[in-house]
Amino acid sequence: MQPAILMKYALDLYSSFNPKTQTLDSYLETVLGDCDSPTAPPSNVTLKQILYSVVRFKSGISSFLKHYFYDNAGSVLRADYDMYSIMLCLCLFRIQDIGFKQFETLCMVQEPTKMASFLGYLFDTSPTSPVQCSVKQEWCKHYDVTYIEKELIAKIKSLEGSMQGLISKLVSKAQGMVAAQEEKEKKAGITMLKKTKGTVPVPFNITKPRPRRVPEPMRINNDVKVGAEPDYLDRTSLSEIEAEKAARLEDVRMQTRKKYEESKEQPFKFHETRSNIDQVRREIEEQREAELQFDASHRKPLPDFKRFNATVKLNAAAILREDALFKKKQAEEAKLIQNYEEELRDSTEFYRWRNTMEEHDHLMKMEQVKSKRMQAVASAQNARDAKTRQFVDNKAVADLIKEEGELIGQQRVLEKEKDVIINRQLVKEIKEVEEKAPRKAEAKVFRERQQVRKTQKEELQEAWEKKLKEDEEEQARKMDKIRQLRTHIVHKPEVKVFDPTTSAGLGLLDEMSLVEMEERLKINQVREKNEEIEKRRHIVAERSIKQAQLAQRISNIKRIREAAKTSNMEARQQKKLNEKLKAEREEQALRIKEVALAEQLMHEREERKKEMGTLMDEEERRKKNQMFQGAATHQVEETHYDQLLLGREREARMRKEKAQSAALIYEQTKITARKVIEKETRTKVAAKKKLYKAKDDEIKEKRADLLTKQKSEVANKKYAFAVTRQKEKEIKAMTVDRNVYAQSINDMSLTLAKTHAARQSKKNVVAMLTE
Repeated sequence: MQPAILMKYALDLYSSFNPKTQTLDSYLETVLGDCDSPTAPPSNVTLKQILYSVVRFKSGISSFLKHYFYDNAGSVLRADYDMYSIMLCLCLFRIQDIGFKQFETLCMVQEPTKMASFLGYLFDTSPTSPVQCSVKQEWCKHYDVTYIEKELIAKIKSLEGSMQGLISKLVSKAQGMVAAQEEKEKKAGITMLKKTKGTVPVPFNITKPRPRRVPEPMRINNDVKVGAEPDYLDRTSLSEIEAEKAARLEDVRMQTRKKYEESKEQPFKFHETRSNIDQVRREIEEQREAELQFDASHRKPLPDFKRFNATVKLNAAAILREDALFKKKQAEEAKLIQNYEEELRDSTEFYRWRNTMEEHDHLMKMEQVKSKRMQAVASAQNARDAKTRQFVDNKAVADLIKEEGELIGQQRVLEKEKDVIINRQLVKEIKEVEEKAPRKAEAKVFRERQQVRKTQKEELQEAWEKKLKEDEEEQARKMDKIRQLRTHIVHKPEVKVFDPTTSAGLGLLDEMSLVEMEERLKINQVREKNEEIEKRRHIVAERSIKQAQLAQRISNIKRIREAAKTSNMEARQQKKLNEKLKAEREEQALRIKEVALAEQLMHEREERKKEMGTLMDEEERRKKNQMFQGAATHQVEETHYDQLLLGREREARMRKEKAQSAALIYEQTKITARKVIEKETRTKVAAKKKLYKAKDDEIKEKRADLLTKQKSEVANKKYAFAVTRQKEKEIKAMTVDRNVYAQSINDMSLTLAKTHAARQSKKNVVAMLTE
């Protein structure tokens, strides 16, 4: 079956199928008949596969076509929806089955402009293309992401090169059809004469010249003549040659030695003198260094910048920058004075206290960081141990799962074998039924089709005879009309005269004559010249004002610099005086401290000597008492140990009180820190909720704006399409009004074409039914 007829039958099948009233199998069996047997027609099998594929992938096809019709609303007809569905199914899901050559054939029988636009939209693989963005998101509602990327988009990318070539062919074909249509419109109403064949030139029957005779080649003698052998080889021998060579070398050696021994120049004195090149080089370098004058005084003394200032030329940017800096300092000082007047206090003490507390907080923070680092190290070790234990447990669980998986796999294999046995039995039973029932149905359908074919054949024959008769009458009427038109056509000469004072008369808003245009151009030139003079005058005035402002700023800057110079000089002198007084005070205080330290040390030494003397006297007295009072030794020791125990109890009590106070302070600090953390957490949660709410509101606003924009774009497209269609209708109506005869010929051609297409379709139907 031809590709065009195949696509037409496929469109008819798909458009007439209603899934609500009957199933796909019953519909195909009713319409096509046998599609599964080995003897079924290939066209029926192809149509069945196409319809099955379109119905199966309907969700993905509808998702793509929704975006395609939305993006190309001004150039796509809704009536071609079924055609686009079938072509999308063939090129995206079944192209591997039918092959690219067959798909190209099916595309070429469709309208080339439609197919070129459709394939260009589908096989656009740029990152911002609809297939990569909006269509892919729509496909994700029906298919898995892996299937979309590895099957659909990968297939689109692999076929991109081939499809670009097909698109080029379709564009070329469309351009050729447009050119043919334009040529046909140009020739509308003109009788085409039969072209006669041109004269074909034939060469004269001239006698061919006789071929030139090639001369016989010259013979070249290649013989080599050899003369008699030379006799000089017998005059000498190898030993004589060696003796002559040795004698010649000895003679040369003696002549060279004699030459240098009898020379008038100074003879060579090897190993008798030493080279003094280093000493000579050193002397030359010392002589050159003595000529240099690095310590020489300058030709002119250096300028004294303390007596006069250097001349510095400022540009406008530097002047404005320094003036802005001065105004900024004035604003800061005015703000400080205003704060002091309003608050009646100085904030220096506060800033000093704040710096001290910041240093203290920094030290506390460093201590906390150290403790957190130790805790982090301990937690990291615990995490490593937990990870090791988790790894061991996971390994054990994985082994159990692997064993269980092997058992499940064995069970699955047994179940598959069981299902295969059951399915084989079912297939065997179904085949037994299929061998008998289809034959009866085929015979019944064949008889019905024979009856229908006979009836349609009779109707077509009658319609054909009627149509031929009508065509003959129509042709006779048209020829009569053409003869009448030829008799009434009269050409009148037309002479056009140009008047520069009148306009074209087309009814345009800015329509004017040539004379009026020249006058308006002169007026515009005068106005532009006056505007230019006024603008130049305005620029000169602005420039003079800016120069005056810069001069005023320069004078102000000079005054500020003089004042700053005086104040800085006084501040430096006062700073030097303060530093000198501070150094004297520190030195005097150091001397006083040294004297006080010396007196304190002397006093401590005296006290220590007195204490040592007292202790020595007490030790002597104790020894004497021990000698005279040996009986009270035990009591003295008990008293001593009791005092020691009391002292230890006092120390323990003090440590306990200190630990309790420290624990109380620690608990209070923890409670305060917890409250601060809870407050910060609540603040963060509130801020996060506020941020999310703001983002949601923003997203809603953007979504509403996007929806409004999309609606406006659709409305604009519809309006543009309607305007374009209206313009086309007006142009077509104007063309028809201007050339009624050409329009009548065009309508007649269209009628004949439609009649021929209907006749051809009926012939195809008859041929298909007779097969």
